[in-house]
Amino acid sequence: MEREDFEQQLTALLRDAGPNIVAELTDTAIAYWNGERLVYAAVSADGTGVLAGEFELDARRWTDWKSWLADWLTDPVLSARRDLPGGT
Repeated sequence: MEREDFEQQLTALLRDAGPNIVAELTDTAIAYWNGERLVYAAVSADGTGVLAGEFELDARRWTDWKSWLADWLTDPVLSARRDLPGGT
């Protein structure tokens, strides 16, 4: 799977899921649709679940996470968050 294919599928999934829904990609990484684009964000590793900032799914991360994310698409984990930037 190529990164562009993954991001197209993830974007469609999140757009269909509605506002304030995130994809729980790892224990410390989520993705969400902000109404205009796909956003990747880090979640604090201290157990609080606080958003710790956005990041890019760059070539290095994609290489490291590719097989995990391809598997994730077969059984995606979504949840609702009320603390997303611009969320309601």
